[in-house]
Amino acid sequence: MSAKKTDLTELWNDVCSGSHQSYAQLHYQLYPSLFAYLRRLVRDEEVANDLLQDMFVKLWVKRDRIGSIMNVKSYFFTSARSVAMDFIKQSKNLDKKLDELTFLDVQISIEEIITERETNLQLKHTISSVLDKLPVRQREVLYLRFYEDMDYNQIVSITGIKYQSVINNIYRAIQTLRESFKYESELRVA
Repeated sequence: MSAKKTDLTELWNDVCSGSHQSYAQLHYQLYPSLFAYLRRLVRDEEVANDLLQDMFVKLWVKRDRIGSIMNVKSYFFTSARSVAMDFIKQSKNLDKKLDELTFLDVQISIEEIITERETNLQLKHTISSVLDKLPVRQREVLYLRFYEDMDYNQIVSITGIKYQSVINNIYRAIQTLRESFKYESELRVA
């Protein structure tokens, strides 16, 4: 994992020196996960693509002012989240949009993985219904932690919530999942 961080840091340093090739490679490495993250936040593929392209252009233009970045992936995810939140605020229905901010597209990814490993439809239903019941913040930190494989500090810098709150949200979400699975398995045995 740190080798990838170093590679991204080296790429960014080359970008700061004006390397178009390094920027293209950085774009290639980060775009898919950033697009998936933005698509979940704004719930629209075209808007996510447009916002992400604008963000990449702005980061290229401002590369001299930005300078060296220690954790490039985290910086880009934070920028993407900021762009998405600005877009949502401009949508005039901030409260409605934030309520609709369903990170339940994460369930699709989790469901795809589970479907590949097991064809148990009941398990998929349980996961889906449990994730539906999780608060938005818990869904978001679960997505970043387990789908994007980010550490707690990266999640803190992206979401702007406190370190202990990230840990607490992940812990509570996992506890809820465990309790639901335990209950579900007890029902199957009975």
